[in-house]
Amino acid sequence: MLPNDRNGFVCLLLSIITGGIYAYYLIYCFAKETNQACAADGKTTSGLLKFILLGIVTLGIYPLVWYYTWLERCNAYLTANGAQPKVSGMMFLLSLIFGAFTLGIWPLINYFKVIATMNAVNSVYNSVAHQGAYA
Repeated sequence: MLPNDRNGFVCLLLSIITGGIYAYYLIYCFAKETNQACAADGKTTSGLLKFILLGIVTLGIYPLVWYYTWLERCNAYLTANGAQPKVSGMMFLLSLIFGAFTLGIWPLINYFKVIATMNAVNSVYNSVAHQGAYA
């Protein structure tokens, strides 16, 4: 069973308290859980080490690409299983680019939607895996 009850406010608070370390832990979890839930699509979401190293080398561009491709992969999984996507990769990127015009509110809302996306993917995976166990 994958965790499907992450609270966005708690994640944000823990990320602030730990100086961003918890945010990196979430990246690790998201990659691991997505690779497990979406294994049938034949794709792989890269892990934390690549996220950090390529983020440094590309001056912060790679994390944007990572989030975009990760969200699109999650949304494809949700759509294929009859669930509603929470936020698209493009909306997430736009919120980061134009978030200053909303005083940071739009990126904050999308942060919560990112957490909700992973919760939804894990929830769908758990229900599909549960049905498969009793079928």
